[in-house]
Amino acid sequence: MRYAVLAPSLVALLSLAACGAEEPADPSASASASSPEHASKETFNPCDGLDISPVEKALGAQLRVEKGTSAAPRCALLPEESGGTAYELNYLPFKGTLAEAWKTMDVKSGDVSEPEIEGAEDARLVKQQGVNSYAVTGFVQSGTLIQSFNSVDLEPYDGDAMDRAAQALLEQLSANAP
Repeated sequence: MRYAVLAPSLVALLSLAACGAEEPADPSASASASSPEHASKETFNPCDGLDISPVEKALGAQLRVEKGTSAAPRCALLPEESGGTAYELNYLPFKGTLAEAWKTMDVKSGDVSEPEIEGAEDARLVKQQGVNSYAVTGFVQSGTLIQSFNSVDLEPYDGDAMDRAAQALLEQLSANAP
């Protein structure tokens, strides 16, 4: 599968979702698309209003936004050309801080950094070079919202371009946070 996500790059994201977070600050923010409340309140989607042009510029490739449907929401940035970098975005309302959540994560591999992101309380990037692939997982905290993404590309990939695009995506997620 061309965009098979590497298990090690997902450790951080899956750990965050399973870290025992308290109830969301805004229960409607995590309501499923099929809940009765959904008819009156729209569910947050990180793709809504996201400006991907800085990400495309950093990556040197065109992307398309895939938002899914109201019944099956999704936020993905997919390459226009076959063989490019793919991104899957997500979020989690969390009453604690990203630093507190990070302590519960078991990130055993990868290069972890804490980039400065304008408007964000905290951010993390985990970069991992595999045998034939490169993956970047990013987290950015804005208030009680932690947004994240996983990106992966197979050889031939441009790790430097993926790193620049990850920084740009964190900046856009922070700027677009509700």
